[in-house]
Amino acid sequence: MIRAIVICVILGGSLVAKAESLLIENVRIFDGVNATLKSAHVLVEDGIITRVSTENIDTTADMKIIDGANRVLSPGFIDLHAHLTMHVPPSQGDAHATVAGAVANDVARHFLDSGFTTVRDAGGTHPDLARAINSGTVYGPRVYPSGAILSQTAGHGDWRHATVPNPTLGGSNPYIYSDMAVIVDGVDQHLAAVRENLRFGATQIKIMGGGGVMSEYDPIDSLQPSPAEIRAAVQAASDFGTYVLAHAYTSEAVRRLVDNGVRCIEHGLLIDDATAKFVKKNDVVISTQLVVYRALKDLDGISATNLEKLELVLKGQENLIELIKKYDITTGFSTDLISGMYPMLTREFTERAMYWTAAEVLAQATSESARVIRMAGRLNRHGNFGEIREGWVADILLHNGNPLEDISVLRDPENNLALIMKAGKIVKNTIGQ
Repeated sequence: MIRAIVICVILGGSLVAKAESLLIENVRIFDGVNATLKSAHVLVEDGIITRVSTENIDTTADMKIIDGANRVLSPGFIDLHAHLTMHVPPSQGDAHATVAGAVANDVARHFLDSGFTTVRDAGGTHPDLARAINSGTVYGPRVYPSGAILSQTAGHGDWRHATVPNPTLGGSNPYIYSDMAVIVDGVDQHLAAVRENLRFGATQIKIMGGGGVMSEYDPIDSLQPSPAEIRAAVQAASDFGTYVLAHAYTSEAVRRLVDNGVRCIEHGLLIDDATAKFVKKNDVVISTQLVVYRALKDLDGISATNLEKLELVLKGQENLIELIKKYDITTGFSTDLISGMYPMLTREFTERAMYWTAAEVLAQATSESARVIRMAGRLNRHGNFGEIREGWVADILLHNGNPLEDISVLRDPENNLALIMKAGKIVKNTIGQ
């Protein structure tokens, strides 16, 4: 697996244009934070936003100039919970890593072409693929990889068929499903697995902290793993200056995780008011999603057990949103799309707009998600991005239409994204065509 995915998806050569100095004139800027648009001009040099000005900016003979023609300019979007390599159909879930890599190529392309210049891969994608994308060898968004997901035996990441023996008990390879997850039991195995992920190049660590929908053997209310095992994973991650994110739904699971140092909860749909207040007090993120839960029921091959658990967690979705709003809990923007569901990516914008304003959703997908990305500390080697600010990385989108007035324009990136820029490199530009 270590090399197979990258070998499979490489198309040959750099897939984006060379970084260049350019001036984007006459735009209305959503800076990632403020809901009010500002008419201004933006200068990009060597991949960095060097000037944002309401006054005209002097040009040079070799400077490329793009007339934004009063379009809305925003930061590139960020998905905090992507799974680039988990889109093989369920019927082929244990296919060779080369198959996962081939599919991941289409997934990565779709993300970037939809305006997502960064993703935090929440487990399953090997850092080798992240390096290939980040270097420009493979076309896609900047990737912050978590590496193999850590799961206890009978945990949410234990995807073995019922008759397959436990690999760690027999001394064989503990990695399963193209190295997307690793079965770990006990403090020592947690320490070793985290350190191995970090050795490969993970920027943060993902553990399964409770029962899940798309697993067969663990009830939703099961607690995973033990407090000592959680502390071990957190210790190993923090020794490298980064953090642990954890899958969990219930109050009991979330409290155990937060009590033992986890800084980001994935999903959290079944927590109560007291737990939400506890999460806020401890400055913990709840990265939750909408579309995936509303669409999973139609997934080919979903089992009766999966559907039963899906019904349970769906009941908590709107309550969680109210708790996030009540306690102003950082949530960012995330999708968790799997098993070929990635074409639904931009639907997350309009689903969220049922509960938050368009400006709030856009902030979630830019500056708020970027703050979560930066929790990787010194393992973040890509600088500051997610806002239109001088000195920050030039991840820039130009929109046909105003998403602050009609967020549905984001549902059609093919026609409504006039320009996509990733780290100062133009990925797409239809202006003047």
